[in-house]
Amino acid sequence: FYTFNMFDAQAWYARDVIMGRIKLPSAEAMAEHGAKWRAREETLEDAEQMIWFQGDYTKELMDQTDYPGFDVEAVNHTFMEWEHHKVEDIMGFRDHAYRSLMTGTMAPLH
Repeated sequence: FYTFNMFDAQAWYARDVIMGRIKLPSAEAMAEHGAKWRAREETLEDAEQMIWFQGDYTKELMDQTDYPGFDVEAVNHTFMEWEHHKVEDIMGFRDHAYRSLMTGTMAPLH
């Protein structure tokens, strides 16, 4: 679901660590934080939960950096709409258009 934004936000976080803008917590604190995310991941049962999980993770990274903000909740809803179309028709799900949450422009049908 989240690909570019999630990976990009991770890169911004790494950049800030390298540049000294973010001080890493102790190894124990990082392990505990990672374990909480992993425990939550193991409870996910469907695509909607996975979308919200990835959105929350991306939002956490964005909140700790100067990554350009965007409406993560709205993106989650768009991903869910896309996923529902995919479940309904695996061969035709790409025939739907979605509105850009950045510009408001509706994508053309293809």
